Amino acid sequence: MKQAKKLTQLYKSKAAKEIADSQSTVTVNVKASNKLKVRGKQNLKTLKARKLEKTAICKLEGNYGDEGGVKKCTDAPKVRALTASEVRRILAEDDVNGGSSRSWVRRSTRQPSRSAINSPNVRAIVGKLEMNDPDMIVLKCKKYLSDPDTPSVIVDAMLDALERNTNCQALYIQNFNYGMKDEQVLHLIRILQQPSCKIWCLNIGETYDVQKRTWARFTNGLEKTNVTHMYASEHTISGAMKEKIRETIRSNRKKHDLHVNPNNLNVIVQCTHCWWNPINARVLQPYVRQRGYEHILFDKVAQGAKDVMTDSGRI
Repeated sequence: MKQAKKLTQLYKSKAAKEIADSQSTVTVNVKASNKLKVRGKQNLKTLKARKLEKTAICKLEGNYGDEGGVKKCTDAPKVRALTASEVRRILAEDDVNGGSSRSWVRRSTRQPSRSAINSPNVRAIVGKLEMNDPDMIVLKCKKYLSDPDTPSVIVDAMLDALERNTNCQALYIQNFNYGMKDEQVLHLIRILQQPSCKIWCLNIGETYDVQKRTWARFTNGLEKTNVTHMYASEHTISGAMKEKIRETIRSNRKKHDLHVNPNNLNVIVQCTHCWWNPINARVLQPYVRQRGYEHILFDKVAQGAKDVMTDSGRI
């Protein structure tokens, strides 16, 4: 009997404890629910206040519209950034209309690299290309644009001028890490494919920000150019692309003789830093010795030998 009483008391105490726990849980849940309701009301008031404030600002600025008889605030339109081609067109229009006050239009949009485009070096290379200046026969762009971070808008201006040039034979457009991208590489291959283009020597090394598919299009496009000697960095193109390029430029040597013509030797001796330099052609050796260029044959630095470290800015 005593054990039965003890068990009964034990059960009663456990039941009382469970009831107390459940009541405390209910109390906590009620308190939490009340807090959430208060927070919800506060958030609703905040949203309403912000909406009223926004509407008031829009009304002050006149930036609201009617919809269903009720004036509704509308967001201001987003301003689209200018593309590089649009910037160049605007600059061209400014140059044409700059002297007329009637045609002047205020432009609130920033025009990046405008000062750089009008810099003496950029104007010099663009002007010489358009005028077919003799200095452009062997064009080493680093002579005019030494900064590897030259922006694309300046490279575009140079390529636009190169598109109208007809006397350039060798183009060194290497080490433009920032400005030479997919669009510029594709523009270059289109220039090289023009019938009026005489470029047969090309150095486009240290061009890193270009996709593989762009390099593939460039590689395939070389078949329709006059390029016979070239260099591209091995770590920017695949081994298969390099072999395809070398096969193509070897085949292109049948198209013209600018790379082996003794009358063009003054240009040929300047075409170095290629996978294979044209001055090493067997048919040119007598003329190389006769005109005093033999020392170049033994100068690894001048020829840009693969095992010699060369400053690309001095090429």
